[in-house]
Amino acid sequence: MIRSLILATALLGGVTVGAQAQTCDTEPQFAAHRTANGSIRAQYNAVTRSEWRQAIHFGREVAASGAAPSQRTAALTNLCYAYAATGEFAEAVLACDAAAELTPTAWRAINNRGAAHWLAGDHAAAVTDFNAAAVLAAGEDEVRANLSLAQCA
Repeated sequence: MIRSLILATALLGGVTVGAQAQTCDTEPQFAAHRTANGSIRAQYNAVTRSEWRQAIHFGREVAASGAAPSQRTAALTNLCYAYAATGEFAEAVLACDAAAELTPTAWRAINNRGAAHWLAGDHAAAVTDFNAAAVLAAGEDEVRANLSLAQCA
């Protein structure tokens, strides 16, 4: 009898652990981009500290400059992240669109655009972007997390 009780308790415990392992994130993951450019490094640091207005300032500055396309892509990708974090989803998507136009293989920009779409409630557009980012960078943590989020929803 006691052995049956212990076995039943162990089985129930296993079910509980399994159910907890299947929980899903509720928020998408963004990918920040850092380069050797001083303004983009400052923008990246602002993003990591959730200093959104400062990140937006640096992003606009670099995006409007004569910086190389790779530098502008990084700044626009981070700008997209910052806009989405402040709830400015249309601006976020525009920034990510501009980054992806400059560099079609910019997986961070495509991932972040998907995250902005997700937060704006357009899950279909988000899933399209998450899948496109996965084609470019399937092994990246943010991409895997967002694909998982899309499957849970």
